[in-house]
Amino acid sequence: MHFKKTLIMLGSLVLISCAPFVLAADEEKNDRLARVVMISAHDGHEKALEEAITSYHHSMGDKEGAWRYTWYSILTGPDTGKYIARSGDHNWADFDTEDHDWNKAGDEKFRSEVQPHIADSVVMISQLDDKVGVWPEDWSEYQYFSLTDWHIKPGHGSQFIDGLKKIDSILKKDGGWPNYYAFSTAVSGGNGNTITIISPRKNFADMAPKKPTFYDVMGKAMGHDESRAFFAEWSKSYEAGQNRLLKRRNDLSDYGDKK
Repeated sequence: MHFKKTLIMLGSLVLISCAPFVLAADEEKNDRLARVVMISAHDGHEKALEEAITSYHHSMGDKEGAWRYTWYSILTGPDTGKYIARSGDHNWADFDTEDHDWNKAGDEKFRSEVQPHIADSVVMISQLDDKVGVWPEDWSEYQYFSLTDWHIKPGHGSQFIDGLKKIDSILKKDGGWPNYYAFSTAVSGGNGNTITIISPRKNFADMAPKKPTFYDVMGKAMGHDESRAFFAEWSKSYEAGQNRLLKRRNDLSDYGDKK
């Protein structure tokens, strides 16, 4: 979806700390940046917006240089019913505007057909952490994404990061941890000192607790007493924030070239 110019036309955009999403494993090394847009439809315009954005995507599918966005519906939390559009795997240089022969027509189509159904849009740039996390090589079966914000307390950044790296190392080394996870931060448009853990699930049944549990794995690796002491100390470095669930909308993410 071509947001490089048309986002400017959406009106005054308030930058928020909405966590970013979601995530394809990088095939090439890049800055792992994403533009994330939270979109609210006018009341009663949800279906019209979905039809308009699908038509717009299809018109942009063959345009060289156009960014592609994956769409998600927010299923839980205070933003329930809103949409997320995310274009990831970018470098900083990608955010510099480029002129294409399709820019004017693309902007006009978005402005005339899509924008009338949008009540509000807010934008952020997020970055995935390539040092911690385990992500599936093939995430096509994962339709749901649980996101939880952790707010790092002032002055406790080093303690938090060191603890996170220790946990990540144990989960990767020990094996047997049954879930995938990744971490993302807002580099523009979000709250400072906030990191978001993103965990994919195939379906609702996949959200049920699995064995071994997280604390089983950590206790086995560290010893249960040492593990309890570690988490008691590490928990002083952050506060748990909002949790929400997203569903990937394959129907809204289609650019007309899927087989």
